[in-house]
Amino acid sequence: MKKMNGKNNDKKIGQIKKRPFGIGGSDANKLVHDNWLDLYNLKLGITKQDDLSDILPVQMGNATEQFNREWFEKQTQLKPTQEIQIWYNDYIYGNLDGIIKGKLEEEISTIAVFEAKHTNQFNNSEAKKLQQVDKYYPQLQHYMMCAKVNKAYLSMFFGNLNYDYLEIGADKDFQQKLLLAYDHFWKAILHKDSKEINTTWGEFHGITNKSIELSN
Repeated sequence: MKKMNGKNNDKKIGQIKKRPFGIGGSDANKLVHDNWLDLYNLKLGITKQDDLSDILPVQMGNATEQFNREWFEKQTQLKPTQEIQIWYNDYIYGNLDGIIKGKLEEEISTIAVFEAKHTNQFNNSEAKKLQQVDKYYPQLQHYMMCAKVNKAYLSMFFGNLNYDYLEIGADKDFQQKLLLAYDHFWKAILHKDSKEINTTWGEFHGITNKSIELSN
């Protein structure tokens, strides 16, 4: 295992059928890595969400998610819950693959976020794993912020031959930048004014291009 240093309400445990109207974890990835206007158009229904039902890598991830939980538990003795939806406020939420509970200050509390991924076998190297962390870093920080925890586990299958899990720590500075971006973006959504959108990510662009060291 490699370690990376770097109004809340549990609405539902179990399979999440539909994404609510708000900013979720995958939106965090899009706001950091992609064009804001694309997400703006999706949120307001100007463009349609891509149909992923025939995209094999996406469906492989969905199909192996439960096995990923079980394999992670076998490797770590930590048991993730099923999917859970947690709200940070009235428009920021997370559809988490799971949370991990443990003893904290003599009480059983949420101690970490669990995120399951299935990627290809060619990503099974130290450099490629760092690229996976960079890819999902906004999403993981978003989930930690929603769950109010300081740790996330990124559990990954590489093809059908290799597995690893990575521990990522909370980055409070990054989370604050996300919140500032969310506030700006959501005001544009509410006002239906695309002129308020910084479509190139502006001063926020590149904040995930940090050196995240892998340590044993």
